[in-house]
Amino acid sequence: MIVVLFAVIGNFLGSGFISGKEIAVFFSRFSSLSFLSILLTFFIFWGVVFLILNKCDSILNKLSQSNFCAVINIVICLVFSSSMLAGISNLLKGEALFANLFIFLIIMLICIIIIKQGLGFLNKINNLLIPIMFSVFFIILCLNISPLPLNLVFSKEYLTFPLYSLLYVILNTSNGCVLIASLGKSLSKRQKAQVSFLSALALMLILLFVNIILLQHSSLIYEDMPFLSLFSGWQRACINIVIFIGCSTSLFSFVYTSSLSFRGLCNNEFLIFCISVFLPALLSFCGFSFIVSYLYPLISVLGLFLLFKLLWSDKIHYQTKNVNQKLKKTDDI
Repeated sequence: MIVVLFAVIGNFLGSGFISGKEIAVFFSRFSSLSFLSILLTFFIFWGVVFLILNKCDSILNKLSQSNFCAVINIVICLVFSSSMLAGISNLLKGEALFANLFIFLIIMLICIIIIKQGLGFLNKINNLLIPIMFSVFFIILCLNISPLPLNLVFSKEYLTFPLYSLLYVILNTSNGCVLIASLGKSLSKRQKAQVSFLSALALMLILLFVNIILLQHSSLIYEDMPFLSLFSGWQRACINIVIFIGCSTSLFSFVYTSSLSFRGLCNNEFLIFCISVFLPALLSFCGFSFIVSYLYPLISVLGLFLLFKLLWSDKIHYQTKNVNQKLKKTDDI
């Protein structure tokens, strides 16, 4: 259960909000209503993750049987992978070119190993890095909650905050849906309930702390990676490491998910690597802020469709099949 919990938390820690930018776009923009939006996100996230864990076998079967779902999942992973690589690029600005190339080569090598060895190797990375990342990040957030007043200017967009809560959950479950389903097969029903609640609780706590800091320093909302502008000294060094780990572990999860979807379409390892890693690297040149602000909302639409297909369409298909059988019996009579 701990392995699954680490993987779920790690996926969402690195999916953008660890830098503060995603929080700014989805929550802090609503100022006083951002806290209500985060609470709503907690309940939606809890329910969706529990549903994914309970339908893990069905999800994986559909993904392997539907080329359309596989392609949508690959596109979603491509966009999220590009945002993680863009985040890593932001962190490495100003570093020596040789050091940058070495770090990217190591990341590419790990991606190749994940494509080759799959979930087992990914779990080892998550179990090692995610507890460190979460602990350090939470401690730094606690140290930076200050007596400064919150910028609680009433937002003109207040009516749309429930929509953004839903979009946030869709984004951060559609990209991790396949990974969560893959890990959920080994859990009992009670463990699935525990993992879904604890991961939602951890997400909410981090969202609340990040949101408070952003509202205390509202000018940071418009930065590409707000926390890099806020911290200094040893805290800046720590947050750099934490963001790097978060972006890297999320990238590895997306590479695994993309490669798993790709194997239903073809078994060409080189092509899988190019689509899962090289193409996102090219897209990352658009910049982290551009990807989060413009591509994430578009991908959320695809994510909603994918979640619907993976979670509910089997029930609809089952009901339709029963109706057709009843109609056939009626015709026979």
